[in-house]
Amino acid sequence: MKNEQFRRKPKRTTFRKMFAKAMIFPVVFTLIFSFVLFYATERIACEQAQSQQDQLNSTIMEAAVATEDKNDKMGGTINSLRMKMCLGTYYNTLNISEFFGYRFPLPETGVTSYDKNGKAVTAIIDKDGNVLISNAAKMFCIIKFDENHEHNKWLYCDPEETDIPAFQQLIKNHLDSRYSDHIAYSYDITSAYVDLQEHKMIPHVIQVKNLYYKDKYNEYDDEAEETGTEEVVIDVDSAYLDGYELMEFSADKSSSSDEFTYPRCTFENIWGIEKEKVDEAISSHFIKGMSGHTYESDYDLVMNESMTHSSVLINGERYTLFSDYKVNVWTEFANKMYCIFVALFFLLLTLIAFLICWRKNVKNKAQYAFEDYQRALTNNLAHDLKTPLAVIGGYAENLMEMRKNSGDEKELKYLDSIMQNVSYTDDIIAKTLKLSETEQIKKLNKTKVDIKALAEKSAEKYRTALEERNIDLKIEGKCEVNANEDTLMSAVENLVSNAVKYTRDGGSIKVTADKKRLAVVNDVSENISTKDLLMPFVKGDKARSDKTSSGLGLAIASAAAAQNGFTLKIDCKDKKFTATIEF
Repeated sequence: MKNEQFRRKPKRTTFRKMFAKAMIFPVVFTLIFSFVLFYATERIACEQAQSQQDQLNSTIMEAAVATEDKNDKMGGTINSLRMKMCLGTYYNTLNISEFFGYRFPLPETGVTSYDKNGKAVTAIIDKDGNVLISNAAKMFCIIKFDENHEHNKWLYCDPEETDIPAFQQLIKNHLDSRYSDHIAYSYDITSAYVDLQEHKMIPHVIQVKNLYYKDKYNEYDDEAEETGTEEVVIDVDSAYLDGYELMEFSADKSSSSDEFTYPRCTFENIWGIEKEKVDEAISSHFIKGMSGHTYESDYDLVMNESMTHSSVLINGERYTLFSDYKVNVWTEFANKMYCIFVALFFLLLTLIAFLICWRKNVKNKAQYAFEDYQRALTNNLAHDLKTPLAVIGGYAENLMEMRKNSGDEKELKYLDSIMQNVSYTDDIIAKTLKLSETEQIKKLNKTKVDIKALAEKSAEKYRTALEERNIDLKIEGKCEVNANEDTLMSAVENLVSNAVKYTRDGGSIKVTADKKRLAVVNDVSENISTKDLLMPFVKGDKARSDKTSSGLGLAIASAAAAQNGFTLKIDCKDKKFTATIEF
Protein backbone atom coordinates (compact mmCIF):
# COMPACT_ATOMS: atom_id res chain seq x y z
CA MET A 1 0.00 0.00 0.00
CA LYS A 2 2.80 2.38 0.89
CA ASN A 3 4.59 1.65 -2.37
CA GLU A 4 1.51 2.47 -4.43
CA GLN A 5 0.71 5.58 -2.43
CA PHE A 6 4.14 7.14 -2.67
CA ARG A 7 5.29 5.81 -6.06
CA ARG A 8 6.66 8.79 -7.97
CA LYS A 9 4.48 9.53 -10.98
CA PRO A 10 5.76 10.45 -14.43
CA LYS A 11 6.22 14.11 -15.24
CA ARG A 12 2.88 15.83 -15.72
CA THR A 13 1.72 16.63 -19.19
CA THR A 14 -1.14 18.44 -20.96
CA PHE A 15 -3.70 17.29 -23.49
CA ARG A 16 -1.98 19.29 -26.26
CA LYS A 17 1.39 17.68 -25.61
CA MET A 18 -0.14 14.20 -25.44
CA PHE A 19 -2.11 14.74 -28.66
CA ALA A 20 0.90 16.19 -30.49
CA LYS A 21 2.97 13.15 -29.56
CA ALA A 22 0.11 10.75 -30.38
CA MET A 23 -0.22 12.29 -33.88
CA ILE A 24 3.12 10.73 -34.83
CA PHE A 25 1.35 7.39 -35.25
CA PRO A 26 -1.46 8.63 -37.57
CA VAL A 27 1.13 10.38 -39.73
CA VAL A 28 3.41 7.34 -39.95
CA PHE A 29 0.59 4.84 -40.56
CA THR A 30 -1.04 7.14 -43.12
CA LEU A 31 2.23 7.34 -45.05
CA ILE A 32 2.47 3.54 -45.01
CA PHE A 33 -1.19 3.24 -46.04
CA SER A 34 -0.73 5.74 -48.89
CA PHE A 35 2.22 3.80 -50.31
CA VAL A 36 0.39 0.46 -50.04
CA LEU A 37 -2.79 1.92 -51.57
CA PHE A 38 -0.79 3.53 -54.38
CA TYR A 39 0.76 0.27 -55.55
CA ALA A 40 -2.36 -1.78 -54.79
CA THR A 41 -4.45 0.60 -56.94
CA GLU A 42 -2.14 0.17 -59.91
CA ARG A 43 -1.95 -3.61 -59.56
CA ILE A 44 -5.70 -4.10 -59.09
CA ALA A 45 -6.58 -1.83 -62.03
CA CYS A 46 -4.17 -3.58 -64.38
CA GLU A 47 -5.22 -7.07 -63.30
CA GLN A 48 -8.91 -6.20 -63.71
CA ALA A 49 -8.27 -4.74 -67.17
CA GLN A 50 -6.32 -7.83 -68.23
CA SER A 51 -9.14 -10.05 -67.02
CA GLN A 52 -11.62 -8.06 -69.12
CA GLN A 53 -9.23 -8.22 -72.07
CA ASP A 54 -9.06 -12.03 -71.82
CA GLN A 55 -12.84 -12.25 -71.48
CA LEU A 56 -13.37 -10.15 -74.63
CA ASN A 57 -10.86 -12.21 -76.60
CA SER A 58 -12.76 -15.37 -75.62
CA THR A 59 -16.06 -13.79 -76.71
CA ILE A 60 -14.61 -12.78 -80.10
CA MET A 61 -13.09 -16.20 -80.69
CA GLU A 62 -16.41 -17.87 -79.87
CA ALA A 63 -18.20 -15.52 -82.27
CA ALA A 64 -15.66 -16.31 -85.01
CA VAL A 65 -16.71 -19.96 -85.12
CA ALA A 66 -20.44 -19.21 -84.89
CA THR A 67 -21.91 -19.44 -88.40
CA GLU A 68 -25.65 -19.09 -87.75
CA ASP A 69 -27.13 -15.70 -88.67
CA LYS A 70 -30.91 -16.15 -88.83
CA ASN A 71 -32.57 -14.12 -91.59
CA ASP A 72 -29.19 -12.49 -92.36
CA LYS A 73 -29.75 -10.17 -89.39
CA MET A 74 -26.08 -9.29 -88.79
CA GLY A 75 -24.65 -9.78 -92.27
CA GLY A 76 -22.45 -12.80 -91.62
CA THR A 77 -19.54 -13.63 -89.33
CA ILE A 78 -17.34 -10.67 -90.31
CA ASN A 79 -20.05 -8.10 -89.63
CA SER A 80 -20.98 -9.82 -86.39
CA LEU A 81 -17.33 -9.71 -85.26
CA ARG A 82 -17.05 -6.07 -86.34
CA MET A 83 -19.94 -5.09 -84.07
CA LYS A 84 -18.79 -7.22 -81.13
CA MET A 85 -15.26 -5.80 -81.33
CA CYS A 86 -16.46 -2.20 -81.45
CA LEU A 87 -19.08 -2.75 -78.77
CA GLY A 88 -17.04 -4.89 -76.40
CA THR A 89 -13.58 -3.42 -76.55
CA TYR A 90 -13.84 -1.50 -73.31
CA TYR A 91 -12.51 -1.86 -69.80
CA ASN A 92 -13.81 -0.35 -66.58
CA THR A 93 -11.80 -0.90 -63.40
CA LEU A 94 -11.74 0.55 -59.88
CA ASN A 95 -15.41 1.38 -60.26
CA ILE A 96 -16.38 2.60 -56.77
CA SER A 97 -20.12 2.21 -57.29
CA GLU A 98 -19.73 -1.53 -57.84
CA PHE A 99 -18.48 -1.89 -54.27
CA PHE A 100 -21.63 -0.24 -52.89
CA GLY A 101 -24.20 -1.51 -55.38
CA TYR A 102 -27.14 0.81 -55.88
CA ARG A 103 -27.45 2.05 -52.33
CA PHE A 104 -25.45 5.23 -52.88
CA PRO A 105 -25.54 7.70 -55.81
CA LEU A 106 -21.88 7.33 -56.79
CA PRO A 107 -20.37 8.15 -60.21
CA GLU A 108 -19.95 5.25 -62.62
CA THR A 109 -16.46 6.38 -63.57
CA GLY A 110 -13.42 4.43 -62.50
CA VAL A 111 -10.40 3.81 -64.67
CA THR A 112 -11.74 3.27 -68.18
CA SER A 113 -10.57 2.98 -71.75
CA TYR A 114 -12.64 6.13 -72.38
CA ASP A 115 -9.66 8.16 -71.30
CA LYS A 116 -7.32 10.10 -73.56
CA ASN A 117 -4.26 8.31 -72.21
CA GLY A 118 -5.80 4.83 -72.12
CA LYS A 119 -6.71 2.53 -74.98
CA ALA A 120 -8.42 -0.76 -75.71
CA VAL A 121 -7.60 -1.97 -79.23
CA THR A 122 -8.65 -5.19 -80.94
CA ALA A 123 -7.98 -6.17 -84.53
CA ILE A 124 -8.10 -9.29 -86.69
CA ILE A 125 -5.05 -9.40 -88.95
CA ASP A 126 -4.18 -11.82 -91.76
CA LYS A 127 -0.88 -13.63 -92.27
CA ASP A 128 0.48 -10.80 -94.42
CA GLY A 129 -0.17 -8.18 -91.72
CA ASN A 130 -3.28 -6.70 -93.35
CA VAL A 131 -6.07 -5.63 -91.02
CA LEU A 132 -9.30 -7.46 -91.80
CA ILE A 133 -11.41 -5.71 -89.14
CA SER A 134 -10.68 -3.63 -86.06
CA ASN A 135 -12.51 -1.72 -83.38
CA ALA A 136 -11.82 1.69 -84.92
CA ALA A 137 -14.94 3.82 -84.36
CA LYS A 138 -18.00 3.07 -86.52
CA MET A 139 -21.67 4.04 -86.53
CA PHE A 140 -24.25 1.29 -86.03
CA CYS A 141 -28.01 1.34 -86.57
CA ILE A 142 -30.95 -1.03 -87.09
CA ILE A 143 -33.32 -0.82 -90.04
CA LYS A 144 -36.84 -1.86 -88.99
CA PHE A 145 -39.16 -2.65 -91.89
CA ASP A 146 -42.18 -3.72 -89.84
CA GLU A 147 -43.19 -4.85 -86.38
CA ASN A 148 -41.60 -8.26 -86.86
CA HIS A 149 -38.13 -8.11 -85.25
CA GLU A 150 -37.00 -11.06 -87.35
CA HIS A 151 -36.93 -8.73 -90.35
CA ASN A 152 -34.59 -6.22 -88.70
CA LYS A 153 -31.18 -5.56 -90.25
CA TRP A 154 -28.04 -4.33 -88.50
CA LEU A 155 -26.04 -1.86 -90.58
CA TYR A 156 -22.75 -0.08 -89.99
CA CYS A 157 -20.89 2.87 -91.44
CA ASP A 158 -17.10 2.94 -91.36
CA PRO A 159 -15.63 6.45 -91.83
CA GLU A 160 -12.43 4.90 -93.23
CA GLU A 161 -14.31 3.26 -96.11
CA THR A 162 -15.86 6.56 -97.22
CA ASP A 163 -13.69 9.65 -97.24
CA ILE A 164 -16.47 12.04 -96.21
CA PRO A 165 -15.16 14.99 -94.08
CA ALA A 166 -18.58 15.86 -92.60
CA PHE A 167 -19.15 12.31 -91.37
CA GLN A 168 -15.60 12.01 -90.04
CA GLN A 169 -16.08 15.26 -88.11
CA LEU A 170 -19.31 13.90 -86.62
CA ILE A 171 -17.43 10.78 -85.46
CA LYS A 172 -14.64 12.91 -84.02
CA ASN A 173 -17.07 15.13 -82.10
CA HIS A 174 -18.73 12.05 -80.64
CA LEU A 175 -15.41 10.52 -79.52
CA ASP A 176 -14.30 13.81 -78.01
CA SER A 177 -17.53 13.99 -75.99
CA ARG A 178 -16.50 10.80 -74.19
CA TYR A 179 -13.76 12.74 -72.42
CA SER A 180 -16.20 15.39 -71.21
CA ASP A 181 -18.12 15.11 -67.96
CA HIS A 182 -21.04 17.10 -69.34
CA ILE A 183 -21.34 17.08 -73.15
CA ALA A 184 -23.15 14.34 -75.13
CA TYR A 185 -25.06 13.98 -78.38
CA SER A 186 -28.27 12.27 -79.47
CA TYR A 187 -28.92 11.30 -83.11
CA ASP A 188 -31.95 10.65 -85.33
CA ILE A 189 -31.27 9.40 -88.85
CA THR A 190 -34.06 10.47 -91.22
CA SER A 191 -32.42 9.43 -94.48
CA ALA A 192 -29.43 7.32 -95.44
CA TYR A 193 -27.81 5.52 -98.34
CA VAL A 194 -28.22 1.82 -97.65
CA ASP A 195 -26.58 -1.35 -99.00
CA LEU A 196 -28.67 -4.11 -97.43
CA GLN A 197 -26.68 -6.89 -99.06
CA GLU A 198 -23.40 -5.75 -97.42
CA HIS A 199 -25.15 -4.38 -94.31
CA LYS A 200 -23.63 -0.95 -94.88
CA MET A 201 -25.09 2.53 -94.66
CA ILE A 202 -23.98 6.12 -95.16
CA PRO A 203 -26.10 8.66 -93.28
CA HIS A 204 -27.52 11.46 -95.39
CA VAL A 205 -29.65 13.58 -93.03
CA ILE A 206 -29.09 13.38 -89.26
CA GLN A 207 -30.83 15.33 -86.53
CA VAL A 208 -28.12 16.01 -83.93
CA LYS A 209 -29.24 17.07 -80.46
CA ASN A 210 -26.65 18.74 -78.21
CA LEU A 211 -27.08 17.60 -74.60
CA TYR A 212 -25.64 18.93 -71.35
CA TYR A 213 -25.44 16.76 -68.22
CA LYS A 214 -24.64 17.99 -64.74
CA ASP A 215 -22.83 14.69 -64.23
CA LYS A 216 -22.88 12.50 -67.31
CA TYR A 217 -21.40 9.47 -65.52
CA ASN A 218 -23.80 9.40 -62.63
CA GLU A 219 -26.61 6.96 -63.34
CA TYR A 220 -28.80 8.75 -60.76
CA ASP A 221 -28.52 12.02 -62.68
CA ASP A 222 -29.61 10.94 -66.14
CA GLU A 223 -31.63 14.03 -67.05
CA ALA A 224 -29.93 16.12 -69.70
CA GLU A 225 -30.60 19.65 -70.79
CA GLU A 226 -31.05 19.98 -74.53
CA THR A 227 -28.95 22.96 -75.60
CA GLY A 228 -29.70 22.86 -79.32
CA THR A 229 -30.61 20.76 -82.36
CA GLU A 230 -28.77 20.75 -85.63
CA GLU A 231 -29.68 19.09 -88.90
CA VAL A 232 -26.54 17.69 -90.49
CA VAL A 233 -26.74 16.92 -94.21
CA ILE A 234 -23.90 14.74 -95.44
CA ASP A 235 -23.15 15.12 -99.10
CA VAL A 236 -21.80 11.88 -100.55
CA ASP A 237 -19.77 11.63 -103.73
CA SER A 238 -21.47 9.34 -106.22
CA ALA A 239 -18.24 7.34 -106.44
CA TYR A 240 -19.04 5.89 -103.03
CA LEU A 241 -22.66 5.03 -103.79
CA ASP A 242 -22.27 1.99 -106.01
CA GLY A 243 -24.68 -0.61 -104.62
CA TYR A 244 -26.40 1.90 -102.29
CA GLU A 245 -29.94 3.23 -102.46
CA LEU A 246 -31.38 6.27 -100.66
CA MET A 247 -34.01 5.48 -98.05
CA GLU A 248 -36.21 7.83 -96.05
CA PHE A 249 -37.01 7.02 -92.39
CA SER A 250 -39.37 8.25 -89.76
CA ALA A 251 -37.62 9.92 -86.85
CA ASP A 252 -37.50 7.03 -84.40
CA LYS A 253 -36.73 9.05 -81.28
CA SER A 254 -38.95 12.02 -81.94
CA SER A 255 -42.19 10.32 -82.90
CA SER A 256 -45.17 11.84 -81.07
CA SER A 257 -47.54 9.02 -81.98
CA ASP A 258 -48.03 5.66 -80.34
CA GLU A 259 -48.04 4.10 -83.80
CA PHE A 260 -44.76 3.93 -85.69
CA THR A 261 -44.37 4.35 -89.40
CA TYR A 262 -41.93 2.18 -91.33
CA PRO A 263 -39.24 1.88 -92.36
CA ARG A 264 -37.55 3.29 -89.28
CA CYS A 265 -33.85 3.68 -88.57
CA THR A 266 -32.97 3.18 -84.92
CA PHE A 267 -29.60 4.70 -84.22
CA GLU A 268 -27.73 2.46 -81.78
CA ASN A 269 -24.45 4.24 -81.15
CA ILE A 270 -21.00 5.11 -82.35
CA TRP A 271 -18.84 2.36 -80.91
CA GLY A 272 -15.10 1.83 -81.01
CA ILE A 273 -12.07 4.08 -80.47
CA GLU A 274 -9.96 6.51 -82.47
CA LYS A 275 -8.43 5.08 -85.63
CA GLU A 276 -5.12 6.70 -84.64
CA LYS A 277 -4.91 4.58 -81.49
CA VAL A 278 -5.61 1.42 -83.50
CA ASP A 279 -2.91 2.22 -86.05
CA GLU A 280 -0.36 3.14 -83.36
CA ALA A 281 -0.99 -0.07 -81.41
CA ILE A 282 -0.66 -2.30 -84.47
CA SER A 283 2.48 -0.58 -85.79
CA SER A 284 4.15 -0.62 -82.34
CA HIS A 285 3.20 -3.98 -80.91
CA PHE A 286 1.84 -6.37 -83.53
CA ILE A 287 4.35 -9.15 -84.31
CA LYS A 288 3.75 -11.72 -87.03
CA GLY A 289 3.72 -15.27 -85.72
CA MET A 290 3.58 -14.10 -82.12
CA SER A 291 1.32 -15.83 -79.60
CA GLY A 292 0.39 -15.22 -75.96
CA HIS A 293 0.81 -12.15 -73.74
CA THR A 294 3.48 -9.46 -73.83
CA TYR A 295 3.70 -6.47 -71.49
CA GLU A 296 5.09 -2.97 -71.17
CA SER A 297 5.10 -0.97 -67.96
CA ASP A 298 5.32 2.65 -66.87
CA TYR A 299 4.82 1.60 -63.23
CA ASP A 300 7.28 0.10 -60.76
CA LEU A 301 5.52 -3.11 -59.76
CA VAL A 302 2.77 -3.69 -62.36
CA MET A 303 2.32 -3.69 -66.11
CA ASN A 304 0.07 -1.00 -67.55
CA GLU A 305 -0.02 -2.23 -71.15
CA SER A 306 -0.96 -5.78 -72.10
CA MET A 307 -0.76 -7.15 -75.66
CA THR A 308 -2.14 -10.52 -76.82
CA HIS A 309 -1.74 -12.49 -80.04
CA SER A 310 -4.21 -15.36 -80.51
CA SER A 311 -4.84 -17.60 -83.48
CA VAL A 312 -8.42 -17.55 -84.77
CA LEU A 313 -10.11 -19.42 -87.67
CA ILE A 314 -12.68 -17.39 -89.66
CA ASN A 315 -14.54 -18.93 -92.64
CA GLY A 316 -11.81 -21.54 -92.97
CA GLU A 317 -8.88 -19.09 -92.95
CA ARG A 318 -6.33 -18.53 -90.19
CA TYR A 319 -6.00 -15.02 -88.70
CA THR A 320 -4.42 -13.41 -85.66
CA LEU A 321 -6.64 -11.80 -83.06
CA PHE A 322 -4.53 -8.93 -81.73
CA SER A 323 -5.48 -6.85 -78.68
CA ASP A 324 -3.66 -4.04 -76.90
CA TYR A 325 -4.91 -2.69 -73.58
CA LYS A 326 -3.18 0.33 -72.08
CA VAL A 327 -4.45 1.25 -68.62
CA ASN A 328 -4.08 4.84 -67.51
CA VAL A 329 -4.65 4.23 -63.80
CA TRP A 330 -4.16 7.74 -62.52
CA THR A 331 -7.07 9.51 -64.15
CA GLU A 332 -8.48 12.63 -62.55
CA PHE A 333 -11.20 10.60 -60.87
CA ALA A 334 -8.75 7.95 -59.60
CA ASN A 335 -6.53 10.69 -58.15
CA LYS A 336 -9.50 12.22 -56.36
CA MET A 337 -10.60 8.89 -54.90
CA TYR A 338 -7.03 8.10 -53.82
CA CYS A 339 -6.76 11.42 -51.99
CA ILE A 340 -10.19 10.90 -50.39
CA PHE A 341 -9.29 7.42 -49.09
CA VAL A 342 -5.95 8.61 -47.70
CA ALA A 343 -7.63 11.62 -46.07
CA LEU A 344 -10.39 9.46 -44.54
CA PHE A 345 -7.81 7.00 -43.20
CA PHE A 346 -5.83 9.85 -41.66
CA LEU A 347 -8.95 11.43 -40.14
CA LEU A 348 -10.01 8.07 -38.69
CA LEU A 349 -6.62 7.56 -37.03
CA THR A 350 -6.65 11.17 -35.84
CA LEU A 351 -10.07 10.65 -34.28
CA ILE A 352 -8.86 7.48 -32.55
CA ALA A 353 -5.76 9.30 -31.27
CA PHE A 354 -7.93 12.20 -30.08
CA LEU A 355 -10.31 9.91 -28.17
CA ILE A 356 -7.45 7.98 -26.57
CA CYS A 357 -5.70 11.20 -25.51
CA TRP A 358 -8.98 12.71 -24.28
CA ARG A 359 -9.69 9.62 -22.17
CA LYS A 360 -6.14 9.60 -20.82
CA ASN A 361 -6.32 13.32 -20.08
CA VAL A 362 -9.49 12.82 -18.04
CA LYS A 363 -7.76 10.11 -16.02
CA ASN A 364 -4.64 12.26 -15.65
CA LYS A 365 -6.64 15.20 -14.31
CA ALA A 366 -8.23 12.95 -11.71
CA GLN A 367 -4.82 11.50 -10.84
CA TYR A 368 -3.20 14.95 -10.64
CA ALA A 369 -6.00 16.17 -8.36
CA PHE A 370 -5.48 13.17 -6.07
CA GLU A 371 -1.70 13.71 -6.05
CA ASP A 372 -2.17 17.37 -5.18
CA TYR A 373 -4.50 16.36 -2.37
CA GLN A 374 -1.96 13.80 -1.10
CA ARG A 375 0.85 16.33 -1.28
CA ALA A 376 -1.16 19.00 0.51
CA LEU A 377 -2.18 16.48 3.17
CA THR A 378 1.45 15.37 3.64
CA ASN A 379 2.72 18.95 3.77
CA ASN A 380 0.08 20.00 6.28
CA LEU A 381 0.75 16.94 8.38
CA ALA A 382 4.51 17.57 8.28
CA HIS A 383 4.07 21.22 9.25
CA ASP A 384 1.66 20.30 12.06
CA LEU A 385 4.11 17.70 13.44
CA LYS A 386 7.08 20.05 13.54
CA THR A 387 5.73 22.10 16.49
CA PRO A 388 4.83 19.21 18.86
CA LEU A 389 8.10 17.48 17.92
CA ALA A 390 10.03 20.60 18.82
CA VAL A 391 8.17 20.76 22.14
CA ILE A 392 8.83 17.07 22.84
CA GLY A 393 12.47 17.51 21.95
CA GLY A 394 12.74 20.58 24.15
CA TYR A 395 11.15 18.86 27.14
CA ALA A 396 13.38 15.82 26.67
CA GLU A 397 16.46 18.03 26.48
CA ASN A 398 15.44 19.93 29.62
CA LEU A 399 14.80 16.70 31.48
CA MET A 400 18.16 15.38 30.36
CA GLU A 401 19.85 18.52 31.66
CA MET A 402 17.94 18.36 34.94
CA ARG A 403 18.58 14.66 35.60
CA LYS A 404 22.09 14.25 34.22
CA ASN A 405 23.54 14.19 37.72
CA SER A 406 20.68 12.67 39.77
CA GLY A 407 18.97 10.40 37.31
CA ASP A 408 19.73 6.72 37.08
CA GLU A 409 21.23 5.15 33.95
CA LYS A 410 17.95 3.66 32.70
CA GLU A 411 16.15 7.00 32.95
CA LEU A 412 18.91 8.80 31.04
CA LYS A 413 18.86 6.08 28.38
CA TYR A 414 15.12 6.62 27.78
CA LEU A 415 15.59 10.39 27.51
CA ASP A 416 18.44 9.94 25.02
CA SER A 417 16.29 7.55 22.92
CA ILE A 418 13.44 10.10 22.87
CA MET A 419 15.79 12.82 21.62
CA GLN A 420 17.23 10.55 18.90
CA ASN A 421 13.81 9.60 17.60
CA VAL A 422 12.66 13.21 17.67
CA SER A 423 15.75 14.15 15.65
CA TYR A 424 15.13 11.26 13.21
CA THR A 425 11.46 12.18 12.76
CA ASP A 426 12.35 15.85 12.32
CA ASP A 427 14.83 14.87 9.59
CA ILE A 428 12.14 12.84 7.80
CA ILE A 429 9.72 15.78 7.96
CA ALA A 430 12.35 18.15 6.59
CA LYS A 431 13.17 15.84 3.69
CA THR A 432 9.48 15.19 2.98
CA LEU A 433 8.94 18.94 2.67
CA LYS A 434 12.05 19.16 0.48
CA LEU A 435 10.73 16.42 -1.82
CA SER A 436 7.34 18.14 -2.05
CA GLU A 437 9.01 21.47 -2.75
CA THR A 438 11.17 19.93 -5.48
CA GLU A 439 8.22 18.25 -7.21
CA GLN A 440 6.16 21.45 -7.19
CA ILE A 441 8.72 23.66 -8.93
CA LYS A 442 6.98 24.99 -12.04
CA LYS A 443 9.71 26.96 -13.78
CA LEU A 444 13.47 26.78 -13.43
CA ASN A 445 16.07 29.38 -14.22
CA LYS A 446 18.69 27.38 -16.06
CA THR A 447 22.35 28.26 -16.57
CA LYS A 448 25.54 26.45 -17.50
CA VAL A 449 26.43 24.27 -14.51
CA ASP A 450 29.79 22.53 -13.93
CA ILE A 451 28.89 18.99 -12.85
CA LYS A 452 32.36 18.16 -11.55
CA ALA A 453 32.38 21.28 -9.34
CA LEU A 454 29.02 20.28 -7.83
CA ALA A 455 30.32 16.78 -7.06
CA GLU A 456 33.49 18.15 -5.44
CA LYS A 457 31.51 20.63 -3.35
CA SER A 458 29.18 17.86 -2.15
CA ALA A 459 32.07 15.48 -1.36
CA GLU A 460 33.86 18.09 0.72
CA LYS A 461 31.11 17.89 3.36
CA TYR A 462 31.92 14.23 3.95
CA ARG A 463 35.72 14.43 3.94
CA THR A 464 36.03 13.60 7.65
CA ALA A 465 33.65 10.63 7.45
CA LEU A 466 35.53 9.29 4.42
CA GLU A 467 38.85 9.45 6.26
CA GLU A 468 37.47 7.82 9.40
CA ARG A 469 36.04 4.89 7.42
CA ASN A 470 39.03 4.67 5.07
CA ILE A 471 36.88 5.18 1.94
CA ASP A 472 38.63 6.26 -1.27
CA LEU A 473 36.70 8.92 -3.28
CA LYS A 474 37.66 9.82 -6.86
CA ILE A 475 35.99 12.43 -9.08
CA GLU A 476 36.84 12.26 -12.78
CA GLY A 477 35.76 13.90 -16.02
CA LYS A 478 34.40 17.29 -16.83
CA CYS A 479 31.04 18.40 -18.12
CA GLU A 480 28.77 21.42 -18.25
CA VAL A 481 25.02 21.09 -18.65
CA ASN A 482 22.17 23.54 -18.96
CA ALA A 483 20.27 23.18 -15.68
CA ASN A 484 19.09 24.89 -12.50
CA GLU A 485 22.06 24.84 -10.16
CA ASP A 486 20.09 24.60 -6.89
CA THR A 487 17.95 21.60 -7.89
CA LEU A 488 20.84 19.83 -9.61
CA MET A 489 22.99 20.43 -6.54
CA SER A 490 20.27 18.77 -4.45
CA ALA A 491 20.33 15.73 -6.75
CA VAL A 492 24.15 15.40 -6.73
CA GLU A 493 24.42 15.96 -2.96
CA ASN A 494 21.85 13.26 -2.20
CA LEU A 495 23.65 10.78 -4.47
CA VAL A 496 27.02 11.48 -2.85
CA SER A 497 25.46 11.33 0.63
CA ASN A 498 23.81 8.01 -0.20
CA ALA A 499 27.11 6.63 -1.51
CA VAL A 500 29.07 7.72 1.59
CA LYS A 501 26.39 6.30 3.91
CA TYR A 502 26.23 2.83 2.35
CA THR A 503 29.79 2.23 1.11
CA ARG A 504 31.48 -0.50 3.11
CA ASP A 505 34.46 0.47 5.27
CA GLY A 506 37.66 0.42 3.23
CA GLY A 507 35.67 0.58 -0.02
CA SER A 508 35.74 3.16 -2.80
CA ILE A 509 33.46 5.74 -4.44
CA LYS A 510 33.98 6.85 -8.02
CA VAL A 511 32.20 9.87 -9.52
CA THR A 512 32.45 10.18 -13.33
CA ALA A 513 31.07 13.05 -15.40
CA ASP A 514 30.82 13.34 -19.20
CA LYS A 515 28.54 14.92 -21.79
CA LYS A 516 25.87 12.21 -21.47
CA ARG A 517 25.76 11.33 -17.77
CA LEU A 518 26.94 11.69 -14.19
CA ALA A 519 27.64 8.31 -12.59
CA VAL A 520 28.25 7.63 -8.89
CA VAL A 521 29.57 4.10 -8.21
CA ASN A 522 30.27 2.82 -4.69
CA ASP A 523 31.23 -0.53 -3.13
CA VAL A 524 28.62 -2.25 -0.99
CA SER A 525 28.82 -5.27 1.31
CA GLU A 526 26.34 -7.27 -0.76
CA ASN A 527 24.06 -6.83 -3.76
CA ILE A 528 20.72 -5.24 -2.98
CA SER A 529 17.47 -5.08 -4.91
CA THR A 530 17.04 -1.67 -6.54
CA LYS A 531 13.36 -2.21 -7.25
CA ASP A 532 11.29 0.68 -5.89
CA LEU A 533 14.36 2.35 -4.29
CA LEU A 534 13.52 5.60 -6.07
CA MET A 535 10.15 5.73 -4.30
CA PRO A 536 9.81 7.78 -1.10
CA PHE A 537 10.44 5.98 2.22
CA VAL A 538 11.78 2.82 0.52
CA LYS A 539 15.09 1.50 1.88
CA GLY A 540 17.36 -1.40 1.08
CA ASP A 541 16.98 -4.50 3.21
CA LYS A 542 19.94 -3.69 5.46
CA ALA A 543 18.79 -0.10 6.00
CA ARG A 544 15.22 -0.82 7.10
CA SER A 545 16.16 -0.50 10.80
CA ASP A 546 18.74 2.23 10.20
CA LYS A 547 17.57 5.35 12.07
CA THR A 548 20.08 7.51 10.17
CA SER A 549 18.25 6.86 6.86
CA SER A 550 14.90 8.35 5.88
CA GLY A 551 14.50 6.55 2.55
CA LEU A 552 14.01 9.91 0.84
CA GLY A 553 17.48 10.72 -0.53
CA LEU A 554 17.15 8.90 -3.87
CA ALA A 555 13.54 10.05 -4.27
CA ILE A 556 14.66 13.69 -3.85
CA ALA A 557 17.56 13.15 -6.28
CA SER A 558 15.20 11.59 -8.85
CA ALA A 559 12.67 14.43 -8.52
CA ALA A 560 15.42 17.08 -8.80
CA ALA A 561 16.86 15.41 -11.92
CA ALA A 562 13.41 15.14 -13.51
CA GLN A 563 12.73 18.85 -12.92
CA ASN A 564 15.75 19.59 -15.14
CA GLY A 565 14.62 17.15 -17.80
CA PHE A 566 17.11 14.46 -16.75
CA THR A 567 16.61 10.83 -15.67
CA LEU A 568 18.00 9.04 -12.63
CA LYS A 569 18.71 5.32 -13.00
CA ILE A 570 20.08 2.95 -10.35
CA ASP A 571 21.59 -0.51 -10.49
CA CYS A 572 23.50 -2.91 -8.25
CA LYS A 573 25.73 -5.64 -9.67
CA ASP A 574 28.90 -7.36 -8.46
CA LYS A 575 28.63 -5.54 -5.10
CA LYS A 576 28.77 -2.15 -6.80
CA PHE A 577 25.85 0.27 -6.49
CA THR A 578 25.54 2.65 -9.45
CA ALA A 579 23.39 5.80 -9.57
CA THR A 580 23.39 7.56 -12.96
CA ILE A 581 21.85 10.89 -13.96
CA GLU A 582 21.38 10.79 -17.74
CA PHE A 583 21.30 14.21 -19.39
